[in-house]
Amino acid sequence: MEKLATLPPVIALRLLDLLHDAGISAETTDMAPGVAAAVYPGLLDATLTVWVANAEDLEAGREIFEAMQSDSGDGFDWSECGISAEEDEPPRPTAVKFAKRKRNANLILLLLWFGPAGLLILLVTVLLFLFGGG
Repeated sequence: MEKLATLPPVIALRLLDLLHDAGISAETTDMAPGVAAAVYPGLLDATLTVWVANAEDLEAGREIFEAMQSDSGDGFDWSECGISAEEDEPPRPTAVKFAKRKRNANLILLLLWFGPAGLLILLVTVLLFLFGGG
């Protein structure tokens, strides 16, 4: 497996379709986050990495990617994206930061699920824990 490019999901899936149409075996990894992403903006940094299965097809894949970027017929302005096939993968959050984001997203989902009653129960529990414990 050889890495071709790391792109936003819509563009990566379009590139994957073009590669499959050309008969090049390719797949993606780093799928977009789940439901919590809709609630917690910090989890919205989604990218897909496109991998070519055979090293012999890597050069043909790069040509297809460059042709896709230079195709101005689709009305998409690639100059604002600043992406290329040679770019390194974008920085990922550390495991600690990711766990903290996930915990916060789960708390927000819990509060949204239970609504104001859940918030009141949480507040009462915290106050009892702080002032009522002996």
